[in-house]
Amino acid sequence: MHSPLPPDSSGSAPAGHAAGDTGDEARRDQRVVALLLARYNLRYLVRLYAAFEGDLLLPIVLGEVGLYNLGGLGLDNQALAAIRCANEGNFNKLALRPCNAFSISSSTGIPRETVRRKVSHLIQLGWIARDQKGGLTITSQAVNRCLQPFDQDNLADFMATAERVRTVTAQDPEAG
Repeated sequence: MHSPLPPDSSGSAPAGHAAGDTGDEARRDQRVVALLLARYNLRYLVRLYAAFEGDLLLPIVLGEVGLYNLGGLGLDNQALAAIRCANEGNFNKLALRPCNAFSISSSTGIPRETVRRKVSHLIQLGWIARDQKGGLTITSQAVNRCLQPFDQDNLADFMATAERVRTVTAQDPEAG
């Protein structure tokens, strides 16, 4: 069970609460928000489970490779357009920063041998490529064929959850 967030150092009331609100009310709202986020996260995990045929380590490894690769980009409009596009040529022009099984293992806590097996599977699927030096990069196939539709399905759920969280944490207009 998670404990409530500590008050901020400014001494002001938590977001969405008037200065006269009790800590009990803020804690109740935090519990509601925690429940909303837990429900969203569970639905997200179920979608991942289905999308990756029951292997939840695959999206972790794939995500870690992709985020590491993109971490070297400034993510300016040109880079974002290349990531979004279905044109493999534009995606291949991105200066992706390769990683390796050791760095994935270190950042995720997944044993290196397990990472190697998952990477081999992702290479077979065509979602990760290995360069001549052994560096790993995400492929346009992973972005365009498996992640994009999943992200579109997830976006509506995420936005609905965010709106419910915003509603719970919105300041009561009659309180001020």
